[in-house]
Amino acid sequence: MRTKTVLMAAGVVAAGTASAQQTSLNIHIQAVDTILAPGDSTDFHIWVELLDPTGTVLAAVSNISFDLTFGGSPLTISNNDFSPSFDSVFFGPAIDGVVTGDSIIGAQGTNTLPPLNNPSGVDSSNPLSIYSFSVDTTNSSFGAYTPSMTINNQFDGAYTGSPFPDVFFYQLADGSPGSVPFNIIADTIFVVPAPATGMLALMGLAILRRRSR
Repeated sequence: MRTKTVLMAAGVVAAGTASAQQTSLNIHIQAVDTILAPGDSTDFHIWVELLDPTGTVLAAVSNISFDLTFGGSPLTISNNDFSPSFDSVFFGPAIDGVVTGDSIIGAQGTNTLPPLNNPSGVDSSNPLSIYSFSVDTTNSSFGAYTPSMTINNQFDGAYTGSPFPDVFFYQLADGSPGSVPFNIIADTIFVVPAPATGMLALMGLAILRRRSR
């Protein structure tokens, strides 16, 4: 009897944990390389994952508009580009944004939903690739650099619905929160002095981490 009671209690706890889970979106700003020497470059990829969806995902992200910056650092951004699915046949090509030094201003793209979606359909991938850009460190010295993103305007996704998609909102057009929260997770890149030997890179990384605490 005691064993059954313990198992029932464990089941109640497990059920409570499951019911506490909330649908949310993680936005990842991920660097291919995180330890660089001055003059090196690396690519960043922005991708999202809708966690604990409550329906069949049609578009983890349908509309997104953002600014991104490294905060006035000496880094230089180039090759910024939305994924092909955000270039709409109906609305036109995505706006990749204006690059000024280490910042991207006014990037805007639409993963178009039915009935106006592209002939190839909506990109329903989850995780979903959204955007990429390159960063050059030629003018940089010893330091740690983390991008920050600001979401502008309406930010939404959609589940499959009938006859039309079931659209939900991460952020409303006025900037207020929507029904599904989102979280931005950004990689930090570390620029260490040349020659960037393995030992030097590790020493620089350790120093930077101590300073950040």
